[in-house]
Amino acid sequence: MAHVKIKGVIYYKVKKNHPDLKYIPEDERDKTHEFCDVYNIDTDQFWGRDHIESYIKHDLRLVAGGGYDTDTIKNTKIVLTWGVA
Repeated sequence: MAHVKIKGVIYYKVKKNHPDLKYIPEDERDKTHEFCDVYNIDTDQFWGRDHIESYIKHDLRLVAGGGYDTDTIKNTKIVLTWGVA
């Protein structure tokens, strides 16, 4: 069983249908937001690097989207850093 830690950062803007919009101050709604997480991945559970990256990117988009879907965010940029401590 091999493990790797990967840091994922998503930069995104919220759309008007974002479920958490009411918690975001008016003057910050058009700004780019950022969310960061570190994933401890068991590489034996995936079919390679592309599968791992796809999984993490989808998870980051879901979290940024309010936990329901990815249709409530736009202009996303995701940065993954492999092998973080």
